[in-house]
Amino acid sequence: MAAAAHEGMTQRVAASASRDDGGGSAAAVSGPNKKPGGGRASTSRRGLRSLAAAVSLSAALTALSFFAASHSSSPPSSPSPKAATASTVAVVLAGSVASEAVLALAAWMAWAEGGVHARPAATLLPYAAQLGAALAWAPLVLGRHAAPRAGLACCAAMAAAAVACARGFGAVNPVAGDLAKPAVAWAVILAVVNYKML
Repeated sequence: MAAAAHEGMTQRVAASASRDDGGGSAAAVSGPNKKPGGGRASTSRRGLRSLAAAVSLSAALTALSFFAASHSSSPPSSPSPKAATASTVAVVLAGSVASEAVLALAAWMAWAEGGVHARPAATLLPYAAQLGAALAWAPLVLGRHAAPRAGLACCAAMAAAAVACARGFGAVNPVAGDLAKPAVAWAVILAVVNYKML
């Protein structure tokens, strides 16, 4: 398994070196079914698949946390005046899913540039912390045992982790750093919504 991975890496390095030299010789591209110039299409397809997986997984997990929170909450006999309305929950769900999808795109861009492997403490850890806090927010605030104060702590963790993501991703790819900034704004907006439910 390791030998096959090493051989694949060697082939990619050789192909990259031949493109940099300007020589598109077929000797640099080896393997049983490899054709010169055919590697770009498969590489771009793999890149698009990994991008789609990263964005859709993050968005789906966020939507699933809202779905689980709404089904775990029992309808109260008399609704509290501070409870979130259905329209508020719908707006928060849409904003959270969009924010997580854009942040996943930024994380994917940092990963594609090699930043996740080169700087995991500056990229991967803040992203995982932000995603974890975002997934915990809906069950804490909208679930059966609503705890808006814990939700505010989640919002603070989301904002701090999103700032760390913007810095870490920005060091790898400036566009990825800029894409992480709306997650900071969303965490602040979510904190305001959460504060009104106290």
